[in-house]
Amino acid sequence: MTTMASTPLFQPDLTVQAHTSPILETLGSEARDRFQELGFPSRRDEDWRLTSLAPVTNSAFSKAPAATISTERWSLPEAVTITFVNDRLVDKVAVDSLPPGVTVMPLDSAAGTRPDLIEKYLGSLASIDDQPFVALNTAQALEGTLIHLAPGATFDQPINILYATTGDDVVTYPRTLIVAEEGSSATVVETFVGDGKTLTCPVTEIAVGPKASLSHTRLIELSPAGSCVGSVSAAVEQHATYRLSSVSLGGSLARTDIRVGLNGEYADAILDGLTLVGGDDQGAAHVIVDHRVPNCTSTQRFRSVLDDRSKAVFTGRIIVAEDAQKTDARQSSRSLLRSPDAVAHNNPQLEIYADDVRCTHGSTVGQLDEEALFYLRARGIDRLTSQGLLTLAFAAEVLGGIPVETVRSRLEDLLMSRLGPETVR
Repeated sequence: MTTMASTPLFQPDLTVQAHTSPILETLGSEARDRFQELGFPSRRDEDWRLTSLAPVTNSAFSKAPAATISTERWSLPEAVTITFVNDRLVDKVAVDSLPPGVTVMPLDSAAGTRPDLIEKYLGSLASIDDQPFVALNTAQALEGTLIHLAPGATFDQPINILYATTGDDVVTYPRTLIVAEEGSSATVVETFVGDGKTLTCPVTEIAVGPKASLSHTRLIELSPAGSCVGSVSAAVEQHATYRLSSVSLGGSLARTDIRVGLNGEYADAILDGLTLVGGDDQGAAHVIVDHRVPNCTSTQRFRSVLDDRSKAVFTGRIIVAEDAQKTDARQSSRSLLRSPDAVAHNNPQLEIYADDVRCTHGSTVGQLDEEALFYLRARGIDRLTSQGLLTLAFAAEVLGGIPVETVRSRLEDLLMSRLGPETVR
């Protein structure tokens, strides 16, 4: 990993954290050493060649102090919710609201009550070896959430995790660990919001056990000056299903690195992503799906909507191991340019070492269909509303995969308010 040529203004606090858990202390110590070796990536690093880290490195971010913020707009009435503001727990899930076998609790508490889970999974899925922002997150106090589903446990209500960052020149490091044991099932919504000139560096680790099913919706909603650089790492075992819907709305820089390992036969991963950027903002999704065993399937559908002088990057890599015969992997990336000054980079990548596989990818970059615009205009719909409707239709494939109706409806309304008159819906 190549470090920045000039000294960044952002100098992360790497002082020793006061962990009461030896497990967390060991993780933190190793991560601090690794981040000091790696430093921040630069454009000379291939995975970061198209991403400018200036919004991160050119500000003197410091750890966010205790603060309050109204979180009502992100509430989900049908969900159980745990809320953090500036890396501090402000609202936890009542134990009696959960069915047997379902645990939702702060990570620091879990380190004392469930050290078996923390030792086995935390830090084992998200690698600090080649991901500097994972190392940076792990070097911190590891404030965040553990979700554990015991074997056979099912939970029909969504589990809603809200991480809010507020202030100016402040940084937070949310951490989530989700362990879905054999035959379990749940829906999880993670929301990262920024109010002010903030930086959020989240890491989410997910273990989906045999025959388990996990639906994961991940939302980034930032102020124009906010940035979010985070990662999702998932391991999916035999006959298990992991579904991710990742939506990024605005911010100076919003980048998510997604790594999914299909470790057991007949595992399935469905990854959807939507990025909405405008102004001079950047949005990026870097995805690696690793087919390690035979008879697994994966689907990637990523969409970008760009206005003004914004930039979006999608890099999707499918890796098929030598023994991973009968792999079925599909990837689609499409970018919609609503401005002649916007730039989209779609980079599909295939690494195939097996011979009996079906792997496909498609990538397009284009503008709104003028014929479709003409059709709507001819029926008395003004141009701005027509553009909003067509853009919403472009994003519908991804939004339609979000299982929580409240979240899906709110995002549709939000997109329409940004892309066209609010009176359309």
